[in-house]
Amino acid sequence: MRRSLLFLALLLTVGFKQTPPRSAIILPDHSSNATRGGFARWAATEAGQKIIRHLDPSEFQIVVAEDPNEDGAGRAPQPGIATLVAANNHAKLKSYTLILNPTYGLDRGKRVVALPGNPATPEDLMAIAWAGEMLHIEFYARGISLPHHNRPDFQDEWHAVAAELGYPSVPHADRSSEDEGPMRRPRVVIWRR
Repeated sequence: MRRSLLFLALLLTVGFKQTPPRSAIILPDHSSNATRGGFARWAATEAGQKIIRHLDPSEFQIVVAEDPNEDGAGRAPQPGIATLVAANNHAKLKSYTLILNPTYGLDRGKRVVALPGNPATPEDLMAIAWAGEMLHIEFYARGISLPHHNRPDFQDEWHAVAAELGYPSVPHADRSSEDEGPMRRPRVVIWRR
């Protein structure tokens, strides 16, 4: 009886504790509310869940950094050729970098300057940035290097996740693309006679 109680006490203190699942995505300790909120929104989508399931922490590591000086909302630099070539080597740890700018698009009043149908809050912008840049990392993890914006499968996956986030018309293409041109607001010129 005494051994049974001792064993039960040991199970209650040690045996039933669950360790939290490790994640391949490593967020900064003091990341912004927009970055964490954007991650939560993206991770709740079907596309986000699919990518998270694929990125097994024993095989992949995504180091997330916040940089307020980044030119856009986010960027996932292409890894070295050795990482791309190792895509099918499941025993090798592959590391990727994700750079997010949670201050991108904010005016002096800390509001996102948005057009109808586009992200309207810092969290919205970060959700769409997570979606786009993690899609790049997913393609890198498959061994697909840049450029891949014009690939039909990339655009199909992008439009699906953008729609899940509520922004089906938000583009994700090369800024130098002949189809899109540089992304900027339209300019209206009034000619007078």
